[in-house]
Amino acid sequence: MAANPLPSRTEVAVVGRGPVGLATALALSRAGLPVTVIGAPLPPDDEPWDLRVYALSPATRDLLDGIGVWHALNAARMAPVYDMRVHPAFGSTQRELHLSAYEGRVDALAWIAEQRNLVGALEQALRFAGLPVIDDRLAGLDTRSDTQVAELQLASGRRLKARLVVGADGAASRVREAAGLQWSLRDYPQRALVAHFHTEQPHRDAACQWFGRDGILALLPLPSPADEAGGRVSMVWSAPPELADHLQAMSAAELGERIEAASGGIFGKVTPISRVAAFPLRLGRASAMTAARVALVGDAAHLLHPLAGQGMNLGFGDVTALADTLRGPQAARDPGERLLLRRYERARAEPVAAMRLVTDGLQRLFDPTGGGVPGPLRPAIDSAVAFGWQAVARSGWLKRQLVAQAIR
Repeated sequence: MAANPLPSRTEVAVVGRGPVGLATALALSRAGLPVTVIGAPLPPDDEPWDLRVYALSPATRDLLDGIGVWHALNAARMAPVYDMRVHPAFGSTQRELHLSAYEGRVDALAWIAEQRNLVGALEQALRFAGLPVIDDRLAGLDTRSDTQVAELQLASGRRLKARLVVGADGAASRVREAAGLQWSLRDYPQRALVAHFHTEQPHRDAACQWFGRDGILALLPLPSPADEAGGRVSMVWSAPPELADHLQAMSAAELGERIEAASGGIFGKVTPISRVAAFPLRLGRASAMTAARVALVGDAAHLLHPLAGQGMNLGFGDVTALADTLRGPQAARDPGERLLLRRYERARAEPVAAMRLVTDGLQRLFDPTGGGVPGPLRPAIDSAVAFGWQAVARSGWLKRQLVAQAIR
């Protein structure tokens, strides 16, 4: 049977084939809109376990369940997070801030999933839904020649008309640039190091995090083979550049010893089971999340520090809000109508600003370079942080509020 010809016109063109782009296409299709996806697939990762892992929140689970993806994920390669233990100093296991799914009255605080597991399930759902996919790159976008439609020019010379273009093409978004939206970007004085480790002691489905002058270290639970003693964790260490270089140059044994010391020996002996990869850390923000016949989602609209693990969840929140704006009685309207796009942007303004404030604020407080705080004021700031830490740790109500924010 001949393949269906690719369209030259669609209601919605989603540019980007990462997790957020694929979820956008599926969610809008389920909202009743014809959707075409544009973009190249993500490059494969040769590691036995993908180095890019995400902490998927209950709200993200609800979205993935609603678009038929959650149960398609490989559960054997996912780990629930029932507890989060946050420590105010490297090497410490004292004065921890303990957040639990039980206290938050949820099934789990999050689920740790590899990028390839997530993308594979989304791609499978996309094929099952029969949505057209154009393996091409956006070269240009014209929203002025005809105010009723946007025209996308692709690198192959192909042209596609759409009434709404969704930019899900990451921090270097071509859609954002072509739409004339400004992008402010600030580099953090840190790099994120990621790697996987075998631990002597089991993690007991807990995510642990340490803040201090060496940056921010997170150890996230991974599933372990049934015949393997101990456990497995994924590391995300947001480290100052010099320390990041030093850590990357270490032997496997030296790195394991450094992680063991930084984590206060909470997991016993720690052994690397993957290479160490490094990523720059940046704070990015688009001047607006919408323009004429354009809506941005995910990293194309906002880029966060990964210390709270909420960047992907924030992008999936964009997907939910956009689908909610366009579904139901609105599905019969022009999806690129300015009133609808403004409604979407208003719905995301507060959640995005709140998460940016939290992640950037925490990074500044624990910035090993001082976060721009004058030296004489630093002891007072540290004392205030320590006092606030103890107040939160002792307050059941405050901890429940933190859990409520984390699971959105």
